[in-house]
Amino acid sequence: MTVEQIHELWVAAGGPENREDQPQPLSTEDRLAAVRRNELKRIWNLMTEDGWQTYSPENDPDVHRWRQAQQARESGAAAEPERARVHRYRIVAQRTDPEHPGAALLTNYAYGRSVEGVLAKVRKRLEKPGGLYGDQGMYRVVEVVEDSPDSELRQQEEARRRYLTTILENATATVRGREPEDPDADLLSRLDDFFTRAVVFPDPHTPGVHPRPHQATFGWTSEQPYIEHASDPGRALALFLLAYLDHYGLTLEAAVRSGDRPDEQPVSGGRTSAREAEGGEAPAELVERVLDVCRQHYTAVTGTSSDQWDQESSREVVGIALRTVRMAERDAYPQALETYLYEHRALLERLWHRYGPDGMFAGELVLIDLPGCFVLCERIDNSPLWLDGVWAREGQEENPLERLKNAWLYDTGEGEGGGR
Repeated sequence: MTVEQIHELWVAAGGPENREDQPQPLSTEDRLAAVRRNELKRIWNLMTEDGWQTYSPENDPDVHRWRQAQQARESGAAAEPERARVHRYRIVAQRTDPEHPGAALLTNYAYGRSVEGVLAKVRKRLEKPGGLYGDQGMYRVVEVVEDSPDSELRQQEEARRRYLTTILENATATVRGREPEDPDADLLSRLDDFFTRAVVFPDPHTPGVHPRPHQATFGWTSEQPYIEHASDPGRALALFLLAYLDHYGLTLEAAVRSGDRPDEQPVSGGRTSAREAEGGEAPAELVERVLDVCRQHYTAVTGTSSDQWDQESSREVVGIALRTVRMAERDAYPQALETYLYEHRALLERLWHRYGPDGMFAGELVLIDLPGCFVLCERIDNSPLWLDGVWAREGQEENPLERLKNAWLYDTGEGEGGGR
């Protein structure tokens, strides 16, 4: 805009008029009009020739006030980071010499602007003869962390994330190649929901916030809309649980409680696990091959002959044990069993020496009189829970297997306690 246009605006706003005789106080509109007149007058004065010749920023009170305010803001901004840079740190040192009589861990606190500065300060003060750390090298600093409410929450969150990452990676790696075949989608979803609530996000809700029961993280309800939570670690744990149960020949039966969702049917009616599907009765030919391996090693260990054995009971025991061998491993199992028995010959001899007819604990192990007990020893080491389940389903008494298991695991070692 030109000088003339600015002057016209100033005049239109009542610029040159004398307003000292105006009644007081002024209204809001009058005050705003006065501000506008002053701005237009100042601009017009600056744009006139006289104004440019006489104007100086140093003599302008508005410029002076602006500079003072700017300097105050800058000095305040510079002082604030200076104060914020000083933090409280926790320094943990670990004893390097196990024979040193001092504490295994020492914790100290110090203020500083950086980890390096705090560490140098603490070492200078404590790492010296007569100091808390003693001579140099007596204690090694293993942790320096900022000690504040914010940093503590941050560390807890980072630890939680690392923990969940470990769960996810390990569960995924364990299940890989052993995934349950065609798991029930609804059952898997509910297990995912459970592990997400109980492990991934266990906090029920933020303090002060009271969600409806079906919205709370740690909890459940039969009220609609039946919200289910899901997460990658939750699903990984759900698959791990199903694979774990399947590995031991167990199944998970889930049902909807009556009245909760009347329009739905039970989630699962006890689907046969993959272990049950493949762990059926072994062929007679395989039973005889495995029994022959047991006979050979039983003769070598005990010095007895076949006319002293109960052949039918041994055959029955071998048949039960073979139900816990995967279908894909059955053809090679006789050779695997033979290798196992060779490697554990000393333990088998010790078992017979202690629990055989002439042993100190003669008569305590009923199964020790059967060559088939050797295959049970191998199964106890490699598939104990599955063996327990099959043994019970076959109607066998629990005590004989339990006693054999205890003797094999805890009384065949060379030590005083007998464990191995």
